[in-house]
Amino acid sequence: MTGCCDDGLATGSRDLRERLRVVAVKGESLVVAADRASACAACAEAKGCGTKALLSMSRTDLMTIDRPPGLAVAAGDAVEVAISGNSFLAGIGLAYLLPAVAFVIALSGATGAGLSDGASALVALIVLVLSFLPVIFVERQARLTRALKVLDVIPGGCR
Repeated sequence: MTGCCDDGLATGSRDLRERLRVVAVKGESLVVAADRASACAACAEAKGCGTKALLSMSRTDLMTIDRPPGLAVAAGDAVEVAISGNSFLAGIGLAYLLPAVAFVIALSGATGAGLSDGASALVALIVLVLSFLPVIFVERQARLTRALKVLDVIPGGCR
């Protein structure tokens, strides 16, 4: 892994690709709708899945991504975006793995140091909250959204 979001253009075999709907074009950026339940369409259990039902009630997340120079795209079009596998894994590790590991290590360390259950829990919760600071920093720097590269535009009438 080369680090968070510095792998260059996502065109390799390990890249993750997704089709997103363009909501608005603002200068050199695109506002796209990222549907969290997009993988549900390919799942064999989609008809009876409670998770799909819950996700369908939630709002669509909007993201702002960079528009490549000269790209002709309008609201209502779809864009195919890709992110390198390394950038994706770095983001997932930062968002999910780091807080869990930090919590377990803090709780184990506090318990091993002889703190009471309440004090150990308090230490672990403080460390858990602090472990989200790197995620906030990466989000503020927009590193993960900059790692998304637009590969193709699909006109609004062609779904």
